[in-house]
Amino acid sequence: MYSGIKVIDKAFEILKVFNQHKISISLKELSEITNLNKSTIIRVCKSLIKHDFLVKNDANGAYQLGPGSWKMGQIFNSNFSLESEVKKVLKEICSKTGQSAGYWIRSGNKKVCLYRINSTESELTHYLVEGTSFPLVSATGIILKAFGDNNKVLMEQINKKGYVFTSNERINNIASVAIPIFDLNNVFKGSINVSGWKQFFNPKLIDEYVKILKNKQNILKKFIT
Repeated sequence: MYSGIKVIDKAFEILKVFNQHKISISLKELSEITNLNKSTIIRVCKSLIKHDFLVKNDANGAYQLGPGSWKMGQIFNSNFSLESEVKKVLKEICSKTGQSAGYWIRSGNKKVCLYRINSTESELTHYLVEGTSFPLVSATGIILKAFGDNNKVLMEQINKKGYVFTSNERINNIASVAIPIFDLNNVFKGSINVSGWKQFFNPKLIDEYVKILKNKQNILKKFIT
């Protein structure tokens, strides 16, 4: 399927030829595989070289992937590493609380559930799908809005208490307790929460959930960027 921007489509056709078995490819071979004429390939490759996605071997004229391609690959791989580590933490939270656990970020005026582990311990499980977005309400929304908008009064209140608890805010009978998450440079990144039916959120359990969440703050700092 083509994007409608022909030069971009041609650039990706060329880049997709490279793999672990084809790390160095001649102009002739690129032309044979992509069915693009050599002059087009040369023109597109010059642009890819300019932006470090390809390099050209001056000795034999063959093309190889450049450092720009490596950088994109590293970013892609780091996302999987982040997902794996965050979900590991969420699974532990879910296991210890019996409730669902999620990691939330802000996108504009919405909060997005980036990673989620849904509890399987009760028929009353509050189920959410990763990638779901909602308005900036409930515990996670309050935290994301406060720190995202640099609302110093609300930030101070959250930092002093250490968490935000809400009930019946977005959905009746659903409660949530959340804490802010920072990176190693103490830059705000998002929020993790425990959520479920409000009958499982009495004061004693809320204190327990908060302790479990806070125990994971420093662990997440190592991975959240």
